[in-house]
Amino acid sequence: MPIIPGLFLEIARFAADEVDFDQLPPEVVDVSKEIIVNAAAVGLAGAAQQEGQTITRFAQQMGGNGKCTIIGKGLRTSPVYAALANGLMIHLLDFDDEVISTGSHPGSTVFPVVMALGEMDGIDGRDVLSAFVTGCEVTSKLNGALGKTGAYPEFAGAIGSAAAAGRLLQLDQSHMVQALLLAAQQTSGSSSGLDAGPARAYRQGMAAMSGLMAALLVSQGLTAIPNFSTSSPPGASTVAPFVGEIDASDFGGRLGNPCDIQSPGISLKLYPCASASHTVIDVALQLIQQYRVSPEEVSAIKVGVTQSALDALPFATPANGWEARSCISFIVASTLTYGQPLIDNFTDAAVADARVRELMDLVTVEATEEPFQSIPYPASMVISLLDGRTLRHRVEFARGQPELPLSREELDAKFLYCSRYILPPDHIEESVVRLRDLENIDNTTGIFSVLGG
Repeated sequence: MPIIPGLFLEIARFAADEVDFDQLPPEVVDVSKEIIVNAAAVGLAGAAQQEGQTITRFAQQMGGNGKCTIIGKGLRTSPVYAALANGLMIHLLDFDDEVISTGSHPGSTVFPVVMALGEMDGIDGRDVLSAFVTGCEVTSKLNGALGKTGAYPEFAGAIGSAAAAGRLLQLDQSHMVQALLLAAQQTSGSSSGLDAGPARAYRQGMAAMSGLMAALLVSQGLTAIPNFSTSSPPGASTVAPFVGEIDASDFGGRLGNPCDIQSPGISLKLYPCASASHTVIDVALQLIQQYRVSPEEVSAIKVGVTQSALDALPFATPANGWEARSCISFIVASTLTYGQPLIDNFTDAAVADARVRELMDLVTVEATEEPFQSIPYPASMVISLLDGRTLRHRVEFARGQPELPLSREELDAKFLYCSRYILPPDHIEESVVRLRDLENIDNTTGIFSVLGG
């Protein structure tokens, strides 16, 4: 008889029974809506990219029940292909949300799921938000717990997506377990080292698709494991065996206590590149602002980061725009040359820019900083100028992180920047206003369809 990990039973209990909208802290509701606004924004930006066109064309070719909107495309497809396409586009430009302490990006896996089901079934905003909080919490807590086992975020994303979908489909605990088990079988837990290109975004889209498809199949009668035991010895498992290393009882007790998107909190990115580089960017921007330094004045640049930042930003010299998002020397040189990094600063043409390449040669990066408690990526910079002056600065938190959150006006500006070529002006304003009022919307079909453009 197959043995089900106690972890899945804890997740099923939490997802099916424990997240009631009326009991959610107001802070959790507010931050959930901001994550959704941010995910919609960066999905619209992703829709303008070549990869967005490719995934949309694929979804069209697959056909299916055309009730679910593909962000920014004015097209509808089946819920599972909408989840795939929207998840990929939200994560494509590395501009989405992140719980830095767990390395999870719930906006790109959970939001596509609740958007698809909310639109397809006309679900009210309170239920959509409850399911979204459920999926975010499961994704982040599970990814944090798996961090030492060698598993990858796509597994946690698929499980969190299945939990969110199962809640909207009103699965009971028993059926929720089956959906989680089915989702677990659809993810390999391996990134294959493909972390600097569209494959990274594809994995997030697949996690959203896998979780939603698993819950839909179970809701229609498919059983992942017909007969299973729930009274297993600690750690024993014949399903997703690596989760057996997690203390299920401890994990279950931490679900929702508090939600990770509230504490330690969610980061909404101000820059479309790897989170580990954002403190470096803020150091550079503050030095520019304070000293009005220009690239032509620089003789040397020394950057200090943590070893974990070096590991997360592995490219010494980027070969293309994708690798540039994870290259400290490029990011520093581009920021000092052009200011705040935007989407167009991470293209192949930007990587070939002669001014940036010349300044990159002056950058030295070393792991001289140490993380401390809730400070994962402190960064320092020393700029030597040709006139003999030395400029120094250090930053512990980047803009957009929970300690320095984006203001509503800044997030609105980001939405406008991401959507300006995709949505008409009236749709931009309507989207932001109505997404921030999601709990008062009786039928979410209309608001989610607006995101199609």
